[in-house]
Amino acid sequence: MLICPFCNSRVEKFHKRSHVIPEWMYAECYNENHKLIEISREKQKATKKQKGFYFDFICKTCEKRTQNYDRYASLVLTNRSPNSPESLSVKKERFLGNHRDEGLSFEQWNNLDFEKFQKFVLASILRTHCSGCIKGDIQLNKSHFKQIFSVYENKTALDDELYPIVLYRLKDSDPFKRHVVLPYFKRYAGHHLIEFMGAGYVFNLYVSSHRKPEYVNLFRLKKDGSLTLPLMDFKQMVLFQRTLDLVKTTLGFKI
Repeated sequence: MLICPFCNSRVEKFHKRSHVIPEWMYAECYNENHKLIEISREKQKATKKQKGFYFDFICKTCEKRTQNYDRYASLVLTNRSPNSPESLSVKKERFLGNHRDEGLSFEQWNNLDFEKFQKFVLASILRTHCSGCIKGDIQLNKSHFKQIFSVYENKTALDDELYPIVLYRLKDSDPFKRHVVLPYFKRYAGHHLIEFMGAGYVFNLYVSSHRKPEYVNLFRLKKDGSLTLPLMDFKQMVLFQRTLDLVKTTLGFKI
């Protein structure tokens, strides 16, 4: 018998080909040859791929549950089904703003289903952790794993501050929109966070126990369903230079 790391149930076999990052995040990044660049920061590896990463590591029930959250995120983050009720319900407005005297473009989103969207991000992190127990991709310590899983499981006391989620949207002209970065740990301004990228978005989950910086409180996904997304080039992101060097070294790309 096998024990599912999500629900601790004993099962005869895991769901076959459970995904770490949902396939639609890869599909949004394919070029005309149906290829993209997948970057693993922990393994220091960049790979040309035609499909996402799958592995057998959770039970069918948990896989089905995470797929519900993945589906919701795919409808609000992409234009795959612009007339779906989920997509139409989210109000999006683009505007110019200033933060610390820097002129930036922003998108203000309202009426998101906070619970589903939060659980989509958390599930991506938890799946990576569980598959990482075997593949060695990312590892949460026991305390953070239990707390994140507790937030994931909680259906009544919604919390947007314990593990805040910040998103950045890449500009349409940015070639890095066709890149997928698998979840990895990073440190920024004294805070630990887990970052991953796909479908033209950069996702940050802050796992630091310290007081969060001002920009996190400003931009984080809020339980009232609002979200402010900076619109920027990947070259503006803190991780850009290291990832750019990795892609150029591994694949010989000139960007």
